[in-house]
Amino acid sequence: MKQSVNLKMYNRFFGGKKKIDTVVQEDKTFFRDNSILMEAYNAWESLRNFRRDSERYSMYVFGDQWGDKVETKDGTIKESTYIKNQGKIPLKNNRVRPLIRTVLGQFSSSQTEPVCVARDRDEQKLGEMMSATIQYGYQKNKLWELDRRNLEVFLITGAAFFRTYYGWSDEYCMMDVWTDTVNYNRAFFDTHMEDYRHWDCSLIGEIHDISLNEILSKFADGSREKAFYLKDIYRSHRSDEISNIIENLHSRRFTEMDFFIPEDIARCRVIEVWRKESKERLRVHDRLTGEWYKVEIEEEENLKRTNEQRIKEQTEMGVQEEDMKLLEYQWFVDRYWYYRFLSPFGDVLKEGETPYWHKSHPYSFKLYPFFNGEVHSFVSEFIDQQRYINRLITMQDFIMSAAAKGVLMFPEDCLPDNMKMEDIAEEWVSYNGVILYKSKPGIDPPHQVIANTSQTGIYDMLRIQLQLLEDVSGVSGALQGQKPNSGTPASLYAQQSQNSSINLIDIMESYRQLREDRDTKMMKLQQQFYTDTRYLNIVGGNYSEEAKIFNPEKVRNIEFDLSLTESTSTPAYRMLQNDILMQLFQTGAVTVEEMLENGAFPFADRLLQSIKSRQQQMQENQNKLSKLQQPSGSVTAPVPDDIFAQIKSQSNPILK
Repeated sequence: MKQSVNLKMYNRFFGGKKKIDTVVQEDKTFFRDNSILMEAYNAWESLRNFRRDSERYSMYVFGDQWGDKVETKDGTIKESTYIKNQGKIPLKNNRVRPLIRTVLGQFSSSQTEPVCVARDRDEQKLGEMMSATIQYGYQKNKLWELDRRNLEVFLITGAAFFRTYYGWSDEYCMMDVWTDTVNYNRAFFDTHMEDYRHWDCSLIGEIHDISLNEILSKFADGSREKAFYLKDIYRSHRSDEISNIIENLHSRRFTEMDFFIPEDIARCRVIEVWRKESKERLRVHDRLTGEWYKVEIEEEENLKRTNEQRIKEQTEMGVQEEDMKLLEYQWFVDRYWYYRFLSPFGDVLKEGETPYWHKSHPYSFKLYPFFNGEVHSFVSEFIDQQRYINRLITMQDFIMSAAAKGVLMFPEDCLPDNMKMEDIAEEWVSYNGVILYKSKPGIDPPHQVIANTSQTGIYDMLRIQLQLLEDVSGVSGALQGQKPNSGTPASLYAQQSQNSSINLIDIMESYRQLREDRDTKMMKLQQQFYTDTRYLNIVGGNYSEEAKIFNPEKVRNIEFDLSLTESTSTPAYRMLQNDILMQLFQTGAVTVEEMLENGAFPFADRLLQSIKSRQQQMQENQNKLSKLQQPSGSVTAPVPDDIFAQIKSQSNPILK
């Protein structure tokens, strides 16, 4: 069902709008930037074919496999409608969805986790602290669930997007580092990228549909005047309007999306644009501290005054001119990321240079495979096999429905005088039925015709297409966990599963690189915005107590490298780890405390606490005995024999 269009917003944008760059209201100046808005629109519009293909691929994954359009004498209609017009049922056998579930299961069974390593060898111990902090971010954002869902989108469309930022969460009522997924229908980026790593991206953004109250909360910036200005921008929207979306849990609201006009009249459209821009600046090298930084052109006079002050101070100290530690600077063209939040009319709701230490945009995205500017998803490779399977099934159904299935051939001359044809048909299908007729010479007796539809070759073709589906996708029956044929050796079955996993390595490594880029940005934001000491208790994590306490002063200026390694949270890894520790304990190589601290035993924490409490009690008893057994020359008063015997009887037997 096609949704209605908000004509008020449409007419306001496309009709008679004044071409002005600034708006002055109550001594406040607000800006409009239509050029950036149109650049974002062109970037979003250039992805129209990508969104259309992605919609088709998702259609095959989730069941509507007869949704392609065909040309008929009555016009363009869906294939399912064309088959129904012929009085048949469009049959299908979805073989795509199980392949996607298998890849998702393979990803979940081989989990990886981020590990941070400090570049300075003297700071290696801080890497464990940062790793625990990243793990905290994983649990807070439930990234394992997001990774699986985004991998599903990655397999279907060939693109995946994350957005990592620092802000307020209404769900947790706290400020923290958050990671969200971005719907590919809302994302856009520039058309000039050629780098497989997407480092040459110069424009990226996202379309938001939010309520008016949320706009006032995020963009008013504590100004009542700006709040009134925002209300004036979205004056066509009323907070008391009821949503006109009458279909929920349906993809139509994304596939029929417009760039300027939200489909739901109860929402307001905001376009977030991050653009790499350039500006004249000064690059400064402070020879006194060895620091590099950049300043605005207007700061040159301040730099000169600072150098004059340093020359005066160092001259008084007797420093030679060539050895003076001054500020060295040079002019250069700086390339930096600049963000804007725009209304559909070009009004700048908020703007500024990137506030993040990583000096980039908050998005992490990956296109696969990015070849000559094209993307071909994992699902697109075996769409033809799925279509042919459905065609063969439907064709076999056509043949079976049109074939003779026990048709009775009864000659008229054999018709008895005392029976009608309806009676004969009833007796023919009755149990122990009897038909009495007089046979005549030269006339064939009644017989039943049953057509053999199994010799059409369709079953052989169907078997071939199912095998081709496995070959093209690289997901074999062994990887799916299907029961092997009788007589298949276990080693061969394991080898088939291993070979199938090799076919998926390329796409899984691309997704792993996306996760590394996202986790690196999350790590940088945690270094930047975690300004207070906090205790990060990671459930199931084998981190030391020192690593669980995040100290911002220690990690603030440390450069870390992040990589994804095999996770220790998988059951197989924990079992292997516990077995090795148990063997070391039995040989006496480790103590019971060391085994419990490094193992993954469910009772480890409680048992360690009990052991430490017992050791503390033993130490206290030992101290008491040491005081009681002091020599006679000691100033300690003598203890009566009965009290000493009572204390000794309640102590540990080992100490007696």
